[in-house]
Amino acid sequence: MRRREFIGLVGGTAVWPLAVRAQQSGRIPVIGVFWAFADAEAAAANRLSLLKGLADLGYIPGKTFILEERYANGGPERLDALAIELIALKVDVLVSQAGEPTVALHRATSTIPIFFVGVDPVLQGWTLSLSKSGGNISGISQISAETSAKRLQLLQKTTLAVSHVALLRDPTNMGASFELSHLSDAAKELGLSYEVFDASTGNDIDQAFQRMEEQHHQAVVAFSANFFSSERKRIAALGLRHRLAVMGPSKYFVEAGSLLSYGVDFPALWYGSAYFVDKILKGERVGDILVQHPKFYFCLNLRTAEVLGIEIPPAMLAQADEVIE
Repeated sequence: MRRREFIGLVGGTAVWPLAVRAQQSGRIPVIGVFWAFADAEAAAANRLSLLKGLADLGYIPGKTFILEERYANGGPERLDALAIELIALKVDVLVSQAGEPTVALHRATSTIPIFFVGVDPVLQGWTLSLSKSGGNISGISQISAETSAKRLQLLQKTTLAVSHVALLRDPTNMGASFELSHLSDAAKELGLSYEVFDASTGNDIDQAFQRMEEQHHQAVVAFSANFFSSERKRIAALGLRHRLAVMGPSKYFVEAGSLLSYGVDFPALWYGSAYFVDKILKGERVGDILVQHPKFYFCLNLRTAEVLGIEIPPAMLAQADEVIE
């Protein structure tokens, strides 16, 4: 997904531009970003894409705008404190990653525009549907009921012999119950047996994979969770060690060595989010911006398939959006 895919998707009524108002008050716009990752290193790919998108629109940190960032590190109370810190900096627009930071920002302000990346706003109760936002929040969704079913379908068609699937869940992730509901429904429809393995620490992941092998599971589906994204190299390595085909929620996992993934291109989403930030700063009401539902990508890692002894069907190779050889 690139910026051009976002062009023309926004409709709304112009109001007095925030950027103009800021300039007239003798200050440049302030953009606040609340990352779900614990630090800048973990957020690097998405962060650089956002800055590139802003730069391509003429926004240079420290010159044409001020960038204020906070990183999620701690429980709900800590997130609320960080959200309040950002708001106290008199930001003109807030950009948030995933559920927990967005929830904290939404609790802290009902007036400052919030643009989220990677949240299901209907599940959170912020919108009645993906076609209408309203209020002070909108953004780019990354999860739907069809996504979970599609991941299992692609896993089954790619590995063929898989019948027992492990579901790797971070129970602290706010979307975990939603994702489990749809994955379990999809597994039943596809005739797959499954078991849920919970992991909230690196050691939990290690132990979960050991139990998966002992219980003769053949593949594992990693839930969408920022913790798992940060641990994607560990998950990919454990998949190889325990001879498990890993289905990841984004291309990051395949690049790290997992067998396959189905999900959004997060750096592209963050690049594209700059377009909407620009719109908001120029006066677009965030409540009039339609919640975006981006393209999903199917990726395969042939090197991993070779190590696991899995022969990828030609039809699945042809269907893949990207293949790592």
